[in-house]
Amino acid sequence: MHKVTKKGITYFYYPPWEKSGQVRHGFSSRLGGISEGPFAELNLGYKGGDKPAAVSENRRRFLDLWGKEERDLVHGEQVHGTNIALVGAKRTAAVIPETDGLITADPGTVIGAFSADCLLTYLWDAEVPAIGLVHAGWRGTLGGILFQAVEAMRERLTARPGRLQALLAPSIGPCCYEVGSDVIGVARSSAWRDQVVFYPSIRKDHAFLDLRSTNRNILLAAGLQAGSINMSTLCTRCNSRLFYSYRQSGGKVTGSQMGLFFLMAR
Repeated sequence: MHKVTKKGITYFYYPPWEKSGQVRHGFSSRLGGISEGPFAELNLGYKGGDKPAAVSENRRRFLDLWGKEERDLVHGEQVHGTNIALVGAKRTAAVIPETDGLITADPGTVIGAFSADCLLTYLWDAEVPAIGLVHAGWRGTLGGILFQAVEAMRERLTARPGRLQALLAPSIGPCCYEVGSDVIGVARSSAWRDQVVFYPSIRKDHAFLDLRSTNRNILLAAGLQAGSINMSTLCTRCNSRLFYSYRQSGGKVTGSQMGLFFLMAR
């Protein structure tokens, strides 16, 4: 993903998608907002205790880069589950309960998701056209949320897995994502255990989980072509001056990046 700064806000995007003229997207950094303390600067999530007025102003600044407003945005509650929701022009809520992934074919809908180490994945079928945006931590990953998203786009929007393109945003990398026996145990019993990528740790009953490679493997199992999956290699914990990182904060309060995605009107 390419880093750019506009109107004092630094964010990331994938140039070939923007050049298509069909979709617009972005993934924020923590640079360019007005939040203070552990939330400094561009915190885009209301969870965690930041001042709502600061978050609202940060969202205004970020969304304005695409000529959008907060009222245009819809996102899931993000409960680390595997539910996928179809949203469109007739939606009645800005936050979809118990949902970690959104799909749409409506060009008037801006879908969003938030992260502070978890992986955000953008999905796009240019022929329908249709898009999806999915939040996945270890629970959603091991539950196969990306497979569920691909299936939902196929069943509800007539997208074809072999036609889908995917973009995996910056997240915590395998260099920093050490997990314990609880996560390893869930992985061993998961339907996606053959797709999970672990690296050894010197600590007993621990391993380093590779969220990006695991989800890439799940996308391949869902029918995507290898050449259509693009992954950022930036680790949010290693780059904590650029990104919010829950692990870097020691499990304390921190802010959130936001990913946004929408279709251009034809």
